Amino acid sequence: MAPKRTKRKSPSPDPQGMFAGMTVFLIEDGVQSLRLQIWKQKLVQMGAKVETQLSEKVSHVFAISLDALFHHVDDDRLARFKGHVLLYRWLEESLAAGGKVSEDFYILKVDPEGFNIFDKSLKPKLANRNSSSYDEHSHCKRIKSSHEEIKQTNEEKKGDIETNSVSWASNTEPHSPSSLTNSPEISSTQDKDVGMQMSFQYSPPDLNKGITEIFGKLVNIYRALGDDRRSFSYYKAIAVVEKLPFKVESADQVKDLPGIGKSMQDHIQEIVTTGKLSKLEQFETDEKVKTITLFGEVWGIGPATALKLYEKGHRTLDDLKNEDSLTNAQVIGLKYFDDIKTRIPRHEAQEMELVLQKVAEDIIPG
Repeated sequence: MAPKRTKRKSPSPDPQGMFAGMTVFLIEDGVQSLRLQIWKQKLVQMGAKVETQLSEKVSHVFAISLDALFHHVDDDRLARFKGHVLLYRWLEESLAAGGKVSEDFYILKVDPEGFNIFDKSLKPKLANRNSSSYDEHSHCKRIKSSHEEIKQTNEEKKGDIETNSVSWASNTEPHSPSSLTNSPEISSTQDKDVGMQMSFQYSPPDLNKGITEIFGKLVNIYRALGDDRRSFSYYKAIAVVEKLPFKVESADQVKDLPGIGKSMQDHIQEIVTTGKLSKLEQFETDEKVKTITLFGEVWGIGPATALKLYEKGHRTLDDLKNEDSLTNAQVIGLKYFDDIKTRIPRHEAQEMELVLQKVAEDIIPG
């Protein structure tokens, strides 16, 4: 008879932890539920108390943007609130740094006269980080409430986006952070178009790219082998790990997270310890796996067809050019193999996103 599985217990809260003495209220608007769950867990584990509503006990309010803040809390309550209102990025940076960073760079401050916005969300210089981008962006902008000045600020922001898009075009990493996420989503109740142009979905940096890149390769390999169950398991693990607001240094840090079973924990421990995964290395040296994976990258060729082509003796894409059994779609996929695999530049994807955001706003305002 199999032994009963015991439910894992979450680590006990540390009353002397990093966030001891803080009582926080989290604005959930615009934040993914899994990410919110992880943040709550970390806050409680490190000494903070999490309130379900804004009250006099709350010392800190966290929001993804001013727009989310105003949507959830009315002006009068904000005017009476005596605590600190910060961007979630402060929490993320503190967890990544292993200690509380200065709040000054992450304050969401509202000026009662016209609700002028002070943007202090740009990255600070951290003592334990060596990044030149912190020096380049350590400035603040004040966004006026008048229509003329909002429009002018939007033009400046648009110029920044166009400048940043040059570097995106040469960046082929699937999970690399964009510089746009270093500033909060900004919106204006007086000019929705400006808000749409300057508002971007929060996309945190993947602090565990070493893990997610290896798992991504396994997703493709198992998909090519026709093992959808294992492929989906790694896919789910990637979705969890890439959103973690801290760098994983031990499998114990992720053992209670959904989608991270014992096997995944062992893989993660091996990767963080050695920087590689023996299972992937075995696959990459196996001729059958390499060939089937390559054929599976051709548009129109699935795992079953790739296996049949391998069993026919084909080993390269050139071999397939003389294969009579390929369908018209597969022939096209083979002909334009390199073109299809070419990534769409990030600035083009960003332009598409803006169009979709505008359409969505027209359909359901706000």
